[in-house]
Amino acid sequence: MNLYERMQPVYITDPSGRLGASGLGTIQFPYTPTLSVITQTGYSSYDLTHSNFQQRAFEMASNTEFNMAAPIIVRSEEEAQSVLQMGQFIRGALKMNFGWRDEDAGLPPPVLRLFAHGIYENVPILVRDFTWNLDQDIDYIKLADGKTRVPVQQTFVLSLTTTYSPKNVRDNFTMNDFLSGKLKSKGYI
Repeated sequence: MNLYERMQPVYITDPSGRLGASGLGTIQFPYTPTLSVITQTGYSSYDLTHSNFQQRAFEMASNTEFNMAAPIIVRSEEEAQSVLQMGQFIRGALKMNFGWRDEDAGLPPPVLRLFAHGIYENVPILVRDFTWNLDQDIDYIKLADGKTRVPVQQTFVLSLTTTYSPKNVRDNFTMNDFLSGKLKSKGYI
């Protein structure tokens, strides 16, 4: 069975369907990625004359950022094709629709959804950057076309950021619903 087609505990979907031309609607990472979650709050400071300490005023809670390192091992041409599709899907998630022949020209990159370990469900994310190293000291699998080669061992590294529409936040977010877990299925973290 192809590990790239099994449901995994961490995956990314494209509910818009815009990245379907890559051959994927969901990225199934074959091995559990390392997911670092960064949540920050912003405070401004104001200075009082003849005071020993600055005062702080809450400004905002920043969108949560995710750094993901997804290990990938390729053992067959079929798995190599899956890796190429994953790369195409992710690179497509970084681009807007463009060109005079594109009926949707000007459409920004799609908002994807992250699911991870049941902790994060349906989290709306944007891909901020993608690193895919093609290392020199690794074996490669050559595909049937005779020119495409895919490393047998590699890591996809992604920086993801959450995004919520102002209307969605205004209509759905309350602190009580957030703390009770009622907003988890709506992707609030």
